[in-house]
Amino acid sequence: MAKKKDATISEKSDGAAGVIDPAIAALDYEQAVRELEALVESIEQGDIGLEASLASYRRGEQLLRHCKALLDTAETTVREMSLGELEQGSTSPR
Repeated sequence: MAKKKDATISEKSDGAAGVIDPAIAALDYEQAVRELEALVESIEQGDIGLEASLASYRRGEQLLRHCKALLDTAETTVREMSLGELEQGSTSPR
């Protein structure tokens, strides 16, 4: 039920509240990076108008936050795995 509320907040606030669009949240890291690169390229080339550039910028911010969150999660997982291995190594008989 909370997810539905979050999606509604996202639609109303355009991500201003820090809620990531569910379509972006469903992307894996590589997909998000590719889309972010494409957005940056189109903005830099000036292929789109001001309003579309602003919308692309907002989407890019969400993509960037999503990528950072995925990287943070991966880093935490690696640290936990490393700690687990260290703890197993210290409790193993020699």
